[in-house]
Amino acid sequence: MGELTIELAESPTEVAAVRDLCRSFRQWLYDNYPQHRPVVDLYYNPQKFEALLAGLPQIHERPKGAIFLARLDGEPVGCVMHQEQAPGIAEMKRLFVSAAARGRGVAAALCEASMAKAKADGYLSMRLDTGILQTAAQGLYRRLGFRERDAYYPVPPELEQILLFFERDL
Repeated sequence: MGELTIELAESPTEVAAVRDLCRSFRQWLYDNYPQHRPVVDLYYNPQKFEALLAGLPQIHERPKGAIFLARLDGEPVGCVMHQEQAPGIAEMKRLFVSAAARGRGVAAALCEASMAKAKADGYLSMRLDTGILQTAAQGLYRRLGFRERDAYYPVPPELEQILLFFERDL
C-alpha cells in the first residue's frame, strides 16, 4: 500500500497542499455531477471559494480546530479539518481523498485523526454534512458511528434536498 502518514497541516507548504486538495474536490463534484453544477456552485460559491481557502488556517485554528493532511509515500493524497460548531461540538469539514489513494483506508484514517484530536481538545460530539450522491462517504460515516440527524445550521431551500447531516458522540 505504501506508507500512509496523517499529520496536522501547519506549514505554508502543507496548507497549500490542503487547498489544492479542496480545489480537486470541487472539480470532482463538477466532473461527477455535471447536472448539479448550479447546486455545487451554490454550496461552493465560486466568488467566495478562494477567499474561504485563503482563510482555512484561521477558520480551523488550533486549539478550537485542526487541519489534517494525509500523505501516501510522501505525496499529499487527502485532507480533513474540523472547527467549533457550537460549545462542545466540533464540525468535520472538507474530507477528500484523491483518486490515486481511494480504497486504501485514507478517508477513515483522516476521520479517526480528526475525531481523536477533537476529543482530546474537549469536544463531546462531532457533526458533519455530506451530499446525498456521496454514498461512499455516507457509508464511511455510518461505519464510524455517525447517525443521521436534522440540519444543524440554516440550509438554503435549494440545498435542502441534496444534503444529509450526521452526528456522533466522541
